[in-house]
Amino acid sequence: MAVLKDAVQPEDWYKPREQFGQFEKIPAQCDWFSIYRLPGQIIAICEPYHFQEVISYLVLGSEKNLLIDTGMGMFDMKNEVEHLSDKPLLVVNTHTHFDHIGGNYQFEGVHVLNHPQAIARLNKGVATSEVQSNFEPAAFHYHKPLPFDLKTFVIKATPKQSIIPIEEGHVFDLGNRKFRVLSTPGHSPDSIMLAEDQEKILFTGDTFYPASLYAHITKSDGLDSAFDVYAGTMKKLAAQYSQYTLYCSHNEPIRDGKTLQAVAKAFEDIKNGAVSFDADTQGLKKYQFDGFAIITC
Repeated sequence: MAVLKDAVQPEDWYKPREQFGQFEKIPAQCDWFSIYRLPGQIIAICEPYHFQEVISYLVLGSEKNLLIDTGMGMFDMKNEVEHLSDKPLLVVNTHTHFDHIGGNYQFEGVHVLNHPQAIARLNKGVATSEVQSNFEPAAFHYHKPLPFDLKTFVIKATPKQSIIPIEEGHVFDLGNRKFRVLSTPGHSPDSIMLAEDQEKILFTGDTFYPASLYAHITKSDGLDSAFDVYAGTMKKLAAQYSQYTLYCSHNEPIRDGKTLQAVAKAFEDIKNGAVSFDADTQGLKKYQFDGFAIITC
């Protein structure tokens, strides 16, 4: 077992991601964002200068567009979206972690899974003290001075009148395509995915992405990760969605759906004590697999 400096934040996170070289880059209004045109009438709005490397998505439809997550809220997400398309917009959060809800306050009508603690988090916003490790200078690699104070920056509350609770099975109808909500707890109890069954597209939120999957999170508001629940979710997803193309919310956007089978097996191997791990100085355990990792307490 090796001792890691930090199981969560890799030291070389800011190196360019190769997959983006395959896609057309679209000029952004603010250079904090990197924007790419992906297959399937989908635009990736990336924030590559923070170690979370979060990706929000604008899905283009014939009658409406769908914005999947609103990013970190540090720069103007709404301005980027409005310059990409002027069609009516639907907005949804894949879950309520800070890096997916930061721009919520800019939009009217933000859909979120009907989970009382998730809705309470949106109503309250997120203080810097709640996610302090994400706001250390080492978490950024921006080529300009940040236009805000890291010690006082907060994720603003989503106005109560803008929050639209939804249930599993809710459908976002964009005219020529429909996206169905799946409840996928584990990373957080309010996590969802969005499935488009005709083209076999699956937006994964933070339930899967090609990096370290967080199964270790504990929060004062009770929106904790749950390893066994996560394992069960991955088993179901692997059985039903391995033929879909995955659009992921961190690091690089696209993965083959067969990856879900590998992730489900990885969770089972951890449960069975069949794989080794490295630990960091905080006691977090990192299990490394091909193309992703899983972090537990």
